Amino acid sequence: MASLASPSLPSCLLSLLVLLQLPSSHADPFYWVSPGVLVLIAVLPVLLLQIAVGLLFLCLQHRLRGKLRAELENLHRTFDPHFLRVPSWKIALFVIVPVLGPLVALIICYNWLHRRPAGQFLEELRNPF
Repeated sequence: MASLASPSLPSCLLSLLVLLQLPSSHADPFYWVSPGVLVLIAVLPVLLLQIAVGLLFLCLQHRLRGKLRAELENLHRTFDPHFLRVPSWKIALFVIVPVLGPLVALIICYNWLHRRPAGQFLEELRNPF
């Protein structure tokens, strides 16, 4: 080290050479691992993923902006009063079928059960074939 201490080298360059020749940096391959580096290793992938997902959603939002105007125009056409008129027979059908369907099924089951003599239904349940 005495040869490095010549008066021709500036002092900052001398201190830099001394720092680069530290024996501990060559002996321990993990000298660079510190708590700050560990936090960086843990946080950096999550941060990059969040940025990538955010940019993806931003691109999708930009792509869908033009389509949204067209969809709004379609909605105006869809909810036009002329197209919203429902014929009365459809309304009657939607009201009568849910009422009459179970009623007809109940009448059929009642007649089927009461046509048989007492106990025959239970016998059929015990021996179906």
